[in-house]
Amino acid sequence: MNITDVLSNLEESAYQEMLGKEVIGTLKTLDSSYLYPENLRKVLINTFTHQALLINKVSRDIIINSLSLNEAYELGKQFNLPETNDVFEKLTAINFKGTSLEKLFEFFGEIIIPDVQPDWVASTNVQVGYPLYYYQRDVLRKLKTFLTSANNRALLHMPTGSGKTRTSISFICRHLVDQPEKNVIWFANTKELLDQAYDEFYKAWAFLGDREITAIKFWDKTNIDLKEVKGSFIVAGLDKTYQLLMRDLQAMSIFAANCSLVIMDEAHMAIAPTYQLLIENIIKGGTGFIGLSATPGRTWNDPEEDQKLADFFFRQKAMLKIPGYDNPVDYLTDEGYLAKVTNTRLLREVGIKLSKEDIEYLKSNYVLSPSVLKAISEDRLRNMAIISRIQSLVKNHKRIIVFGITKDHAITLNSVLTAVGLNSKVVTSETNSVERSKIIADFKKSRVDFPEPMILCNYGILTTGFDAPETSCAVITRPTDSLVLYSQMVGRAIRGIRSGGNMEAEIVTVIDQNLPGFSEVADAFINWEDVWN
Repeated sequence: MNITDVLSNLEESAYQEMLGKEVIGTLKTLDSSYLYPENLRKVLINTFTHQALLINKVSRDIIINSLSLNEAYELGKQFNLPETNDVFEKLTAINFKGTSLEKLFEFFGEIIIPDVQPDWVASTNVQVGYPLYYYQRDVLRKLKTFLTSANNRALLHMPTGSGKTRTSISFICRHLVDQPEKNVIWFANTKELLDQAYDEFYKAWAFLGDREITAIKFWDKTNIDLKEVKGSFIVAGLDKTYQLLMRDLQAMSIFAANCSLVIMDEAHMAIAPTYQLLIENIIKGGTGFIGLSATPGRTWNDPEEDQKLADFFFRQKAMLKIPGYDNPVDYLTDEGYLAKVTNTRLLREVGIKLSKEDIEYLKSNYVLSPSVLKAISEDRLRNMAIISRIQSLVKNHKRIIVFGITKDHAITLNSVLTAVGLNSKVVTSETNSVERSKIIADFKKSRVDFPEPMILCNYGILTTGFDAPETSCAVITRPTDSLVLYSQMVGRAIRGIRSGGNMEAEIVTVIDQNLPGFSEVADAFINWEDVWN
């Protein structure tokens, strides 16, 4: 017996009785045409399941009484009823529950679906779209404490690869929620750093924001009037902003009044004379200021210069600390956030002797003179030793980044590597932006999809803001007197497996035995603690 056939043969009065006076009255008020049998049948089927109609006594009795006598006898057999004229009365008198209800369902072809209640769940884990590791959350709390103090400046001190950008962007999103009418401006000095900050904010705000917001790229060809901007996140090039605001003091005043937070990527640049003037003009009204750094100093061996940086931030440093570890870098390595680093030295005897002028230049500028660097870069035996080492490295590494001494040196290394059959590219400040983006995008391709080793030579471009986590080797060919710069170069290749990188990484540093320079960076993170404490 098919219940659909039974329902299609009911009288109009039967539909009205099953739907009830309230429904019928409302339909009549709307339009009496809704009371035609075909419409009422449609409403009934759309409102109640077949099983619900059989469970309800009013509708069940109507359905049973609509059966033919023979159909009623067949139903009665299920309940051992005799074939008598009062079979309809006996059927409607049955208390349909349990087994008897199941027999009724079965007669009308209804599949019995067990009424299984889901298990009661007292708690569940709610996933987040923009999570932080626990150590990042701890640093975030420290940062908030400093920024709500009278001296509302702080340096965010976290090792390369531990998530400085993610942590600070999370702080910024919370700040913008609290101060919807104010701007936050993020300063950086390279396209890679600017792009990284903009992209990270775009991703984070989708989860942490409370409204639609304007994110502004203020570098390159952008011609936005900053004094008209409110309630926005601005990623700005230092030089472009300086040229605009320092020439127009009225624009500077208006823009500064609309800012509540300033971020300086690579914090040591905050006290460079030109940029310090720009920063101080923006924050002089009490605007908060955060500097980001993995190496919170400006020099390796000039404590007075390093002290200026610490004093600028009132010695307030939100530093990553891990209980049980003297150096958080060890923890990050143990837990796989950073790769386990093998430091390899390529020792070279160079035939260059520093003149009295070269030594004086080194004392005054803390770096080798351009003429000395040019001479080293043109040492052919040294270059061939570098090429030979890279030929060995490609056997174990799929993504290798090479830091040249000069622009021409990076080009030379790339040319020779290409000539010997290796997949190498080069980027310098003179590489046009389209080609540069394409080269970097190719280098970032997954090793799974593109297992062929790739080498990327560069000069002065990829020390900061360049994020290719699968890079597992860095070759530092330049004598590096700056621990900050050396740390930045090393940082391009030490992303750990939990950060999308590698279990192990190798840093190859060319050591010119009679010239100054670093050989490894294991202690860089805590190098300046005496200055800050």
